[in-house]
Amino acid sequence: MSELVTLLRSSYLYEVEIAKSKLASRDIPSYVKNEFVNNVAVFPMSQNYVLLISENDLEEARKILEEDDTLDETEML
Repeated sequence: MSELVTLLRSSYLYEVEIAKSKLASRDIPSYVKNEFVNNVAVFPMSQNYVLLISENDLEEARKILEEDDTLDETEML
């Protein structure tokens, strides 16, 4: 069994959720740490959200997140 390692850390939950969705679309499971902290805190706090993945998937996950999703103007329809 492999260990969970940190792939991404962000102050914004949406950034972590987008990365998690990209990985899920390629069948790589991931887990968000601190996802619900602001739901239970009385005062909103500055929080780092962490995306954790299996150590075995680390290299493939990095490649997926580094892919450039933007289109050149010549490719636009």
